[in-house]
Amino acid sequence: MTRPRRRRHPGRWLFVLVIGSLSTYGLYLYATLSLPRGEDRQSLRIFSTPFPFDSAAPLEKARLEERLTHLGYRPVSRKIQAPGEYRLLPTSVDLYLRDFLYPDGLIRARPIRLLLDDNHITHALSLPDEHDAGPVALEPQLIGGLLETSRQVRDWIPFTAIPPQIIDAVLAIEDHRFYEHIGVDPRGILRAAFRNLKGGTVVQGGSTITQQLAKNLYYTQQRTYVRKLKEAFAALILEMKYSKQDILESYLNEIYLGQSGSVAVYGIGQAAQYYFGKSLSQLSVPEAALLAGMIKGPNTYAPVRDPNRAKHRRDLVLLRMKQEGRLTDKQYRAAVNSPIRVTTLQHGVTDAPYFLDYILSQIDESSDSAQTGLRLFTTLDLEMQRMAEEAVGSGLSRLEAKHRFLKKTADHLQAALVAIDPRTGAILAMVGGRDYRTSQFNHAVQAKRQAGSLLKPFVYLTAFERSLTATEGSITPASLIDDSPISFPDGASSWMPQNYDRHFHGPVSVRTALEQSLNVPAVRIAQSVGIPALIRTWRAVGIQGPLDEHLSLALGSSEVSLLEMTSAFGALAQGGRYAAPFGIASLVEQVTEHAGLPIRQQHAETTQAFSPQSGYLVTSMLQGVVLRGTAMASQRMGLTAKIAGKTGTTDDHRDAWFIGYTPDLVVGVWVGFDGGATLKLTGAQAALPIWVDFFRKAVPALSVDFPVPPGIVTRTIDPHTAQLATTACPDSLEESFIEGTEPTLFCEIHNPGMLDRLKNLFGL
Repeated sequence: MTRPRRRRHPGRWLFVLVIGSLSTYGLYLYATLSLPRGEDRQSLRIFSTPFPFDSAAPLEKARLEERLTHLGYRPVSRKIQAPGEYRLLPTSVDLYLRDFLYPDGLIRARPIRLLLDDNHITHALSLPDEHDAGPVALEPQLIGGLLETSRQVRDWIPFTAIPPQIIDAVLAIEDHRFYEHIGVDPRGILRAAFRNLKGGTVVQGGSTITQQLAKNLYYTQQRTYVRKLKEAFAALILEMKYSKQDILESYLNEIYLGQSGSVAVYGIGQAAQYYFGKSLSQLSVPEAALLAGMIKGPNTYAPVRDPNRAKHRRDLVLLRMKQEGRLTDKQYRAAVNSPIRVTTLQHGVTDAPYFLDYILSQIDESSDSAQTGLRLFTTLDLEMQRMAEEAVGSGLSRLEAKHRFLKKTADHLQAALVAIDPRTGAILAMVGGRDYRTSQFNHAVQAKRQAGSLLKPFVYLTAFERSLTATEGSITPASLIDDSPISFPDGASSWMPQNYDRHFHGPVSVRTALEQSLNVPAVRIAQSVGIPALIRTWRAVGIQGPLDEHLSLALGSSEVSLLEMTSAFGALAQGGRYAAPFGIASLVEQVTEHAGLPIRQQHAETTQAFSPQSGYLVTSMLQGVVLRGTAMASQRMGLTAKIAGKTGTTDDHRDAWFIGYTPDLVVGVWVGFDGGATLKLTGAQAALPIWVDFFRKAVPALSVDFPVPPGIVTRTIDPHTAQLATTACPDSLEESFIEGTEPTLFCEIHNPGMLDRLKNLFGL
């Protein structure tokens, strides 16, 4: 007799398998899932440079009102009473500065009065006693942040510091049963399932705050049922491991609340600063409701994008708060009737992406990159940066409108601009390209292009330097150089430099040769001083890349960056003192809320690259370039400041340059195509208009002139002979010389009279 076979129950084994798998997965999640800690989620915060109130620039040039507005200061017509307020008066500006933690310590909020004379800031007084306020500056502005590899700004707020109105608003609109469920809300799931079945797709998630946090931290944003199941499982685990307060703290600090250019804004703390220019504790109930309403869609409900939609969403949050008993009827009516008052997109994080890339690449080269929660202070002047971006954008558009062929190439026309304080090397503004969204290549730093005629001033500078010690054959701005055909052996053939206009002009002065950017005289001078001397000069002013050991080097055949060339001209602006360019002023670890610990500080690194006398002579000639030479069109464009500058154009018209300077600002502009297509334009046609547009806004019309160093003398000469002019000379001009190199003989063509001899006898 056979025993009956026991019946198998495959469902039981499947049940055991599923339970075992879920248990294993749950244990895995319990062991691996963790909430971020505040100390690990503090982003590197990057600030612009402070704006000191010791500048004599007119208010419209300093853009004081724009600076105040971008920092979130509010104009008032009454007496200033609180930090962040200012009042414009006919002869003064009253300003209530905010607290700010500088690298050297906390500066407390205080009211000051800026006295004006002819619309210029002359003095700063403390209020109400009107005593001397001492050094005063407008605080830096946050311009970006970095957490790991992501461009974002975070300001972690502990749960105990989050105002009740924020919590009430968020719970009312996002998860009113937060304190009742265990991470998953069955009511919400059933409601969402019904709507999803009705819509035929996933249209509503029914997620709790814990599920949203799990999604943000651990999963993708793809809307699928599998992801929802994983998200729910993770939420249950989080609720088992952490308290409700821990979960809510992480959620409010991790939510994405908008975008400023390439920088993402995360967390309610930074959102309060970005949208309202306030700390979280200062937010009103309507402002808290506005932020809570944005969680569903920051780019949809952002008040700076669509105020009407934002208000409708805010009012819905307020209604939910009233229904939940978190607002009285009176409070609700007052809140919904309050207008939407927010800052603009520029009031919070301001995007200077190429500059940020530049300084972050410098941090990546050091051990500082591994640290979080640091505060980085840069040299960037935000108002100058905005002027630079406007000048590049509008300048390229004008060029393409005027020269239609520029838009017909495969490449987009590109430009770069750099502004530097030549006294220190601080980079004040940097535009690396036309549109960071389409190309992150920084043409101001990474692009190496032929400099063309930009290198000619340093050829003559080298000759002037040699004249300081030469016993004979000194070169001066008045020296006559033969502009006639010349050839040099070049392998099996010969090299014959040509001028831009394909003509030769006979004997010309060094000044005329530079003003008109003649090639042949520059090559002759380069031959006389020697290539090694030229290379030593360019190395001394910061040109680091390979340099051709050929006479074509005098005409800019070597490739350089715009940043290098602009800082090199800065040495001319400062009488031969070269300051290496830098963008990081200091990197500070915040130890307490009242003090910081500097990790890295940058000080001006300057060297005397050449004599002040030689530098002054070159600057004098470059002033002539603007007044009479290749850049004289700048005057027709409305430029009135006292500047020196040089155009640059390569032989094939692939690169157009202009670099100009005053004693306290040097600015360089480059225009070209990435692919090397010809512009068919000169530096004066392509780069100079952009430069002038920027410079007119950035520099007062009555800028200071260049100081004359000791050892410079002035003589009246005959330009045709480079000798002392006589009363009989039909032409004469004032020329500067290094003492000891000035002419001592009168013009041999036009004999001197008795008056000339007497002047010479008495040294007049």
